[in-house]
Amino acid sequence: MPFKLVYYSQQDAQWKNDILGFGDPGDTIGYLGCALTSVAMLISGHRYTESPKSLNQKLKNVNGFASAAIRWGSISQIYPQVTVKSNISCATSDAPLALIDDQLATGQPAIVQVDSSPAQGIQTHWVVLYARKDNDYLMLDPWPYQTDVTKETYLMPRYAQGRQLKRAISHVILYEAFGSGGPISTPGTPLPEPTTTPTTGGDYARVKADVTWGLNIRSSIDTSSPANIVTTVPAGTNLLIVETDGGSKIGAINQWIRVRDDKGHEGYAAAWYLEKAPGVEPAPATEPVPVPVPSGDEVSTPEAPSSTPTPTPEPGKLIVRVKSGGAKVYKTSSTKTAVVSTEKTGARLVVVEAADKATAKIGVPGKWINVKATNGKRGYIDGGSVRKG
Repeated sequence: MPFKLVYYSQQDAQWKNDILGFGDPGDTIGYLGCALTSVAMLISGHRYTESPKSLNQKLKNVNGFASAAIRWGSISQIYPQVTVKSNISCATSDAPLALIDDQLATGQPAIVQVDSSPAQGIQTHWVVLYARKDNDYLMLDPWPYQTDVTKETYLMPRYAQGRQLKRAISHVILYEAFGSGGPISTPGTPLPEPTTTPTTGGDYARVKADVTWGLNIRSSIDTSSPANIVTTVPAGTNLLIVETDGGSKIGAINQWIRVRDDKGHEGYAAAWYLEKAPGVEPAPATEPVPVPVPSGDEVSTPEAPSSTPTPTPEPGKLIVRVKSGGAKVYKTSSTKTAVVSTEKTGARLVVVEAADKATAKIGVPGKWINVKATNGKRGYIDGGSVRKG
């Protein structure tokens, strides 16, 4: 579903006098709420409609502020489909423009920090970037400036303060909203109507044959609880893809696809357990008898009477998520060896050892799990620093 331009002003009378987060009496949304308002514009553009007022309250409910400062990752506690992909400080270095450009190309806007005043130092302000235009970006600015989304608003004329573009941005926050994608509508370009079903006979994904334990379809991508499991389908089931770019994600690690089964159950399925299937109507499937587990993308089924052992998922298909505070991946199972990757809170890592052995170590301090880090390198992470992802 493509991103839609939505504008909010932190100075709107409906919320400008509200206390921001857990701040002091003078810390209002109108005064300090540019980051909050930018996030509200971003998630609303992804169809998770929230005003600065409503988002402020929901974030407070999940302890999403440190005083008046937003905790960026707390958005996932409200909307599990929206996760922090990158949090990059570049106050003393060049901004990662290529990374921002790649983000925009995938239909995902960026939230960036700029300098709101030519005075010495950086007077921090946050805006939403949604398109690259030559040596500049189009933005949604929460401070009243250009509130009409049908007109172009550029970053450089207001916030460059004499700097080049790569030095005009001092911090970058990149969110990934699962299920969103496609070109972002820009002023003068009509927004395409959302497509929820394929237009040419339907594209299907098939649950891989080795997923003998069954595959969960969830109402969100949160795997920490079975509460969001809509249904469970057996191996070989054909699932209709109901998002426009879903076919490109089939088989991809850490990706989710919105699908529908032949009984009308709709939700998100883990893409790495799916393979391409012909565009035919899925055959009726026998309802599985699952025994849900507390987390994960699959459930166990009662063992059938057979002399053949139950197949074990291939290494690399178990996913773990880094707990709060982040963690390091080491070259060997020791903190005295080289660090191959430093992972942020919420990072998803692919387990590359036997899933049954790794599962017993998840959440257990001092037990090492062999994983592939987000940079593609393999190493070991302390089991106590991760949960099943």
